[in-house]
Amino acid sequence: MDRTTDLGGSRSGQRVLGVVVAAVLVAAVLYLARPATVWELLSAADPGPLALAAVVAGAALVMRGARLVALLPPGELGIAEGTVVAAAAQAAALFAPARVGEFALPWLLRRVTGRELAAGVGTLLAARALDLAGLGLWAGWAILAIWGWTEPVALMAAAALVVPPLMLPMTLRLVHRLATRCLAPRGRRGRRWARRSRRLSDGVAELQRRPARLAAAVAASLAMWGLLWSLAWFLLAAMGYHWPAAEVVVGSAAASLSNVLPVNVVGNLGTLEAGWTAAFAALGVPVSVAAATGLASHLWALLFAAAYGAVGWLIITRSKPRQSS
Repeated sequence: MDRTTDLGGSRSGQRVLGVVVAAVLVAAVLYLARPATVWELLSAADPGPLALAAVVAGAALVMRGARLVALLPPGELGIAEGTVVAAAAQAAALFAPARVGEFALPWLLRRVTGRELAAGVGTLLAARALDLAGLGLWAGWAILAIWGWTEPVALMAAAALVVPPLMLPMTLRLVHRLATRCLAPRGRRGRRWARRSRRLSDGVAELQRRPARLAAAVAASLAMWGLLWSLAWFLLAAMGYHWPAAEVVVGSAAASLSNVLPVNVVGNLGTLEAGWTAAFAALGVPVSVAAATGLASHLWALLFAAAYGAVGWLIITRSKPRQSS
């Protein structure tokens, strides 16, 4: 009982620390960006690029849906259903506090396809692994495009981003063995992490046995990230900033990588802007401009996600749940 209490207290402390850190990051971004500047960027946005950004955001959800179709057995999910599930899952992941919305995807898959929750968790983990792989490949390319193939620092940074995704299957098997040997004997929490590592390793291994569908899932992930970079570029263009595409990819990728930090509260507010601001400032953009454009772009992206997600949840909740086969 004391052990359970200690675990609960530890988790509560981590959540409180996460809220505090996120609040500090949001306050820092607002201080650097100045709310009046952010409001000016939002209210004076050019409707043309803004409309294109909304279309691109929807296209990225279609690619998320196509990836779900590829990750599941043939015939289990159609592209239209996959897009609806992806929109609803993305909104839940963004707006539910402390990342608990991530677990909406298994529930949504069970409702739409009748798939068991455990299998849905495996699909979620496989999708997240492909997210990181696609992000690393795009960011590595962008770094080389900016600094050149002969720059040692650029080569090392690109390798650090590109090589891990290519080694993902082997890495996951190693992580599972280590979790089984080192964490599982230490109690319930350790066994939970060992089960999670096994699900992720098994999910990727299952995909390897279906190379055509794995290739389709990888292609959908890469296309999705490309559309998300296009979304960032169109949002910047709507605010009057036309930065080089490779720099937009690097800055947006840094913002996405910062979301890995376990301090998100709602909507990735704070962490995403911190990564965006740091990356674009390193590329020569004034800190105040980087902070203001990061926050304004994020707010527009959250608005798009909320709109598409609301439609997705409406369609799913009004449809009849499919029974498990």
